[in-house]
Amino acid sequence: MNVKLKIGIIGYCSTGKKHYLELRRSNEFEICGIFDKDNVDEFCRADFYTDFKEFIEVAQPQAVVLCSPREEMVEAFCQCAKYCQNILISRPVFKSIADLKEIKYADKTNKTRVCTGISERFNPTILSLKKALLKEEEIYSISIAHFKPLCDGNIINELSVSDIDLAKNIINSEVSDFYYTQTNKTNAKSADNAAISFKSKNQILVHITDSFCGSLERFKIEVNAKNGVYFGDLIDHKLHQVSENGQMNLKIDTNNIELKAQYESFYDLCQSGESSELSNIDDVIKIKELF
Repeated sequence: MNVKLKIGIIGYCSTGKKHYLELRRSNEFEICGIFDKDNVDEFCRADFYTDFKEFIEVAQPQAVVLCSPREEMVEAFCQCAKYCQNILISRPVFKSIADLKEIKYADKTNKTRVCTGISERFNPTILSLKKALLKEEEIYSISIAHFKPLCDGNIINELSVSDIDLAKNIINSEVSDFYYTQTNKTNAKSADNAAISFKSKNQILVHITDSFCGSLERFKIEVNAKNGVYFGDLIDHKLHQVSENGQMNLKIDTNNIELKAQYESFYDLCQSGESSELSNIDDVIKIKELF
């Protein structure tokens, strides 16, 4: 049985609440406190702190998950890095590459173990797909369609960065030739559609379509390989392969939900200092530098 580590949550917005609910039932972590200067939930069972120094001294977290707003992420990370060695950044949403490099410098200076929470890597459909692709001699192309209506913010930050990471993680290769374009259909201030195409260094073609438009949420992946074509649904958790022999439904472990699997890998990182399953700051920097 694992010895539970004390973990603190920084920021109690919608993302922080989602992580709180997952950590409450974790076998690896015990919530020791939540720090948020503005959002205090009197019905939450965890201890709340509005003073960061008190949070560190009283809660004494061995690990923290940063759920701060994007504009506060760098300051929050630099503060935490001075006192806590293990840091999970909830989402790879940053204002600029300069912010990422500042985090990387603080990480190196304080010798922290930091990872970015691209939970799509742990989607049950993706885990089953990667297992099936181990039997393939050759992968030719990947297509991803990710539609998230009514979402706001920068579509590259909110969807495209994690979708590119997902494709790279599946094909285990860096990006070679890269092209993207954006459109503004419903939002005059920022793009709400993005089309991305690239070739990997191991000669696999990738196409990604991301959108905030429409009324239907959709997240699907299609992989063309030597033994057939794989069709996956990351929302309904379905996966099947179509080949010359017909269609075959592939098994998916729907009990292994994304955040749970992510925290299991984060626990491994905290204990050993290594985890091949988690994305890191360098992964995000490489993707952001493509744009």
